Amino acid sequence: MADRESESPLVSVVIPTHYRNDVLVETVRSVLAQSYSPIETIVVDDSGEGHAAPVVERFDEVDYVAFDENRGANAARTAGARRARGRYVHFLDDDDRMFDSKVERQVRRFEEVDGTGVVYTGLRKKGDQTDLPDPDVQGDVLEAALTFDMWPCMTSTMLIDSDVLAAVLPLSDRAAAQDLELMIQLARRTAFEFVDAPLLYKRIDMDSLGSSMTAVDCRRQLVIDYADLYAEHPPRIRKTAMAKNYEAEAALLLRKRGWSTGAIGSLLRHCYYVPDQRLQSVVKVLAGCFGKPGWTALDRVNRLITAVTVL
Repeated sequence: MADRESESPLVSVVIPTHYRNDVLVETVRSVLAQSYSPIETIVVDDSGEGHAAPVVERFDEVDYVAFDENRGANAARTAGARRARGRYVHFLDDDDRMFDSKVERQVRRFEEVDGTGVVYTGLRKKGDQTDLPDPDVQGDVLEAALTFDMWPCMTSTMLIDSDVLAAVLPLSDRAAAQDLELMIQLARRTAFEFVDAPLLYKRIDMDSLGSSMTAVDCRRQLVIDYADLYAEHPPRIRKTAMAKNYEAEAALLLRKRGWSTGAIGSLLRHCYYVPDQRLQSVVKVLAGCFGKPGWTALDRVNRLITAVTVL
């Protein structure tokens, strides 16, 4: 049970790990180097054979939980969350690193805004690319969660009130899109705030959409499974989610195959579902007709336009 009276509340950092000892060391060190105190660190080993034990043994401050079989990342997160004693819980992937002030600044944000159940941050990726929160994605973020528009909010950037988290446990064993479902569940119950700074280093260059065909399928299943919730919102919310997922599917097919009739079909479905920006959607279909080169060229143009707009 979390101590909610402490002047400096305990924060529990839960690190699920699966055969990644080479990067796990740096991840644990990034937690131990936090400017905030007190923090407890819990490593949950999902290898089924204690593979992470040699790493954890180097750190006296780390609590170690070893599964006797592989159960999946969310089962590891659930086990860690149930073991946690902190007022706030932070899930940290074993290949990510926190910057030193991350937890301190997130706890401060909790103190600044009453009624907040989640505080997330921006992140930095390879090549010093920085992704910062959208100013609109704070407070009631349920529609953003339902349209898969929460990035860079994800498991490793969020600090979650333990009482709010307890209400959504156990976490789903869905094969992918686990962070999206967690954010939907949290957004149904609480308000989100953010710290406008890149306070996490994400080693693997990925975003919340399009990392695998399994992820595409799981996002599509999310829309089906939460049909009643989507029905409580304007039709554009579900349409936007479907449109984004079909675009992600097309991008994945083009990256893998160079040219694909399946990708063209996905882009046409994207056009069907997209509630606005029809012209941009038609341009995407035309770019897809030229295969990977056309899609890559369109992506470069979009990045250039974004850069110029920011300037």
